[in-house]
Amino acid sequence: MTADAAGNDITQVRVVTNSKIRLAPYDASKELTAALIAPTVADPATGLDTIFAKGGFVGLITKDGAPQDGRDADDATEFHQPGYLLNADPKLTLEFTAAEDNDLTRAMTIGTADSTGVYHVTDTIQDTKWIAYQETVYKDGRHRRRLGVVQITGAEPDKEDRGSVSGIKFTAEWLKDPIVDDGASRYLESYVTPGSTSSSTPSTGPGK
Repeated sequence: MTADAAGNDITQVRVVTNSKIRLAPYDASKELTAALIAPTVADPATGLDTIFAKGGFVGLITKDGAPQDGRDADDATEFHQPGYLLNADPKLTLEFTAAEDNDLTRAMTIGTADSTGVYHVTDTIQDTKWIAYQETVYKDGRHRRRLGVVQITGAEPDKEDRGSVSGIKFTAEWLKDPIVDDGASRYLESYVTPGSTSSSTPSTGPGK
């Protein structure tokens, strides 16, 4: 870091240049560990490709529907003694608007087609969990990696105007799940600067 006399460092400003979201059907036999996305892993695809073999990428995201984090929780518990608060259990979410109409975005909304290619729709949100990987690239070269389990809790289609992109705004909730950090975390997160890593192959461990 190179901060000025006032303690400001413009090189640390988070200017997003690109991002991607990858999903795979939930599999209780997998283990999502810190070793898969650690800063020492130059390319996490080596370890993640097995986990996401049955999944895919959400694909293009609309410009005005870029990924956005959210947090919601009840008010903190306040005690009789001053200066003590207990935060309520939070709900952490990720919102994004998918521009592509592909097999993955359909599986997240109307499910999968039968052998004739027909979808039997009972709802536009499926009660299924997904293994999720999110990667964000910043202008300074850093990559932020996230790995966890999500469930889609919202899917709002855009108005289908002629000649315009009709995306679907998804809301995904990060879940505490036994396969994520042994149930201790909602998701795992790391920050990586390409060229600063010392290893390129993550530990796969059991269940991979």
